[in-house]
Amino acid sequence: MKLIVATIKPFKLEDVREALTNIGVRGMMVTEIKGFGAQSGHTEIYRGAEYAVNFVPKIKLEIAVADGVADQVVETITSTARTGKIGDGKIFVMDLEQATRVRTGETNEDAL
Repeated sequence: MKLIVATIKPFKLEDVREALTNIGVRGMMVTEIKGFGAQSGHTEIYRGAEYAVNFVPKIKLEIAVADGVADQVVETITSTARTGKIGDGKIFVMDLEQATRVRTGETNEDAL
């Protein structure tokens, strides 16, 4: 099993969710986060005063999948979330040792 952690731009969330549902992903966790990478934030003007915004709003997706579909999930997120501009996000894929469905006690791929 793999745990896929992806950061994307907030306005791409619904497109990515729909694309993942279409390839059979049955669930994911979504968190609103702030961070920076190559974007390094920006400046804004509020009530006439300029101030630095050092952290940019992002969405973090966490998706547990079977090994066989991990590459397809990564490709789907990449192609759907891409705008071609700086700050499109990152995707990390990690081995997932164990999963348990709390309601039924099912484990590993049965719990996904």
